[in-house]
Amino acid sequence: MKATLKPAKFNFEDMKAGATNADPGVRKDVFIRYFEQFGEFPSYLFDNENGIDDLLSQTIEDLKKDPTITVAMKKGIDILLGRLPSPDFALSKLA
Repeated sequence: MKATLKPAKFNFEDMKAGATNADPGVRKDVFIRYFEQFGEFPSYLFDNENGIDDLLSQTIEDLKKDPTITVAMKKGIDILLGRLPSPDFALSKLA
C-alpha cells in the first residue's frame, strides 16, 4: 500500500501570526501559501473598515511586484480588493 502525503492541517493562529508579521517576506509567503491552499487571499485578519490596513496594503503591493506570481494570484488580488469595504480607497492607495 502506498503512503500518501496529506497537506498540513490548517492552523489559524499560525496563519494569523504570519499574515500580520512585521517582516514583509514572512507575510508574503503566508499569503502565497494561503492562496495555494484555499484559492483566495485572506482579508479577514485585518481591520479594513475605514480603508485598507497598512500591512495588508504592503503585502498586496509586494505580491503585485513579484514577477513569479501566477495569473490566478493576480486575479485573486483583484478579488481581494473587491471584497474590501472601501475598494476606491484601497485602489487609490495602491496606485
